[in-house]
Amino acid sequence: MTYRLPQPFYFDGGSVGVVLLHAYTGSANDVRMMGRFLEKHQLTVYAPQFAGHATADPTEILTRGSVEAWWADTVTAVEQLSAVNKQPLFVFGLSLGGLFAMRAIEKLPQVYGGGIFSAPVLEGPSAKLTPLFGQYAKTMMQLTSVSSVTQKARLATIDQRLPQQLTSIGIFSRQVVTDLKHIKDKPIFIGQGGQDQIIDSTQAQVLYQQLTQSNIPVDYHWYPQAGHVITVDNAHHQLETDVLEFINRFKK
Repeated sequence: MTYRLPQPFYFDGGSVGVVLLHAYTGSANDVRMMGRFLEKHQLTVYAPQFAGHATADPTEILTRGSVEAWWADTVTAVEQLSAVNKQPLFVFGLSLGGLFAMRAIEKLPQVYGGGIFSAPVLEGPSAKLTPLFGQYAKTMMQLTSVSSVTQKARLATIDQRLPQQLTSIGIFSRQVVTDLKHIKDKPIFIGQGGQDQIIDSTQAQVLYQQLTQSNIPVDYHWYPQAGHVITVDNAHHQLETDVLEFINRFKK
């Protein structure tokens, strides 16, 4: 059986634009259900895939991917929706994608607002990502039936390159925190699950308090039974509804 790789998607549903960014080692499938839900409510949704992600070789995240490449992917996605006059334009992201969504809100004038789902904005990448990356890589290599020699070489690449990439993500997250003051009056959505297995769920509340103290309009949502990948787990229907209400409230 041939493993079918995930693909980015573009759903043209209306004049308002939404960019959805996926998680580390994830793909556009992380946010596909939300994309279809928003499309049904007359919104245009674009979900790109970060460089190196959603390929048959998990080490490409480390060799092709980088903070710089993923920021370029984010900018390109925003520019593509801007080029077809999708306004206002919102950017949301899951986990790693949330860091780049916040950066887009801070830095890109075309972006009206947006937010994060289970994103480690204040704490940076979790130490749990190291074993999780290894598990992801082994699963992908089983699905794509690579040889034992190739598996060994790829695992060696991961051991060598992953620490440096996680360090780069940590530096980037600190830059995002430093520049939160540039958001000013752009509305922010924060969605966090209480059963998050990867990041400290209490940091979402801290970020909410920090933003509201700066008089930034924030829509904070706590999903007590939800885990890390909140866009596909037991809270995804409520999350989709909350995101739609947020967009409708602020799009005028």
